Formats: sequence, C-alpha cells, structure tokens
Amino acid sequence: MQLFSKKIKYGLAALFELAKNYNKGFLQIKEISVNQKIPQNYLEQLLSSLRKAELVESLRGAQGGYRLKKPANTIKIIDIIEALDGPLTLVGNSKSNDFFEIYWGKIETNFKEILSDTLEDLVEEENTLHKRLFYEI
Repeated sequence: MQLFSKKIKYGLAALFELAKNYNKGFLQIKEISVNQKIPQNYLEQLLSSLRKAELVESLRGAQGGYRLKKPANTIKIIDIIEALDGPLTLVGNSKSNDFFEIYWGKIETNFKEILSDTLEDLVEEENTLHKRLFYEI
C-alpha cells in the first residue's frame, strides 16, 4: 500500500526547491525539474495546480518562472497534499461503530499533526543534515 502518489512526492519536491531558493526570486521550470529529478511536462501540470491553490505564483518572460506565494514557514506539508489531492481523510465516515469512528478520527488527527511541518522545517532539516555530513567527513 502506498500512502502518497507521485503527484504528492513531486509536488512536495518542487515546493521544497522553491523554498530553498525563496530569497533568490523566480526559478524556471527547467531548473526545478533538474534539481529535483521531476519530469518537466509533469512539473508544469503540478505547478499549474499549485498556482490555482495559491501556493505558488508565476512570472512570464526571460527572468520569469515560479516562486512561493507565501513564506516557506507558512506552507504546511498538509497544505500541499490537500492542494493536489483534496482533503485528507483516512477512512470514510460510517456510523456503524462509534468506537471505531472515534479511533479513526484520533489517528487522522495525529496523522495531520505529523504533516503540519512547514517547508521551512524541511529546509532546516536538510541544512542540519548537510552540516552533519560535512562535519563527519
């Protein structure tokens, strides 16, 4: 069983790349595609969806590309997932058993809490990892 689709994996990777370069302005699709190993045609579709969800903005022209519409510390992983796949629910609502309705609701709440990390959190984790690796070498 796979929890998240390639759409989510690639969408998160694309926004991660934009978050890492947040203060550098717009990034072109080709640069995002190469750096995160995302097929360029697929990336264009993802960025279009993310633009409609107001997570990214675009600029046409030679200096154009994409960038985050909001600061990286305000975009949660759950926001990206829901922008691309709709609201996250683990189990459909069924009134067959009150205990299990409460149980699955608790798991869903905990799962969403885990996904409340922001893009900035991920960038900081990567920076910490790079520092550790560089230090150990």
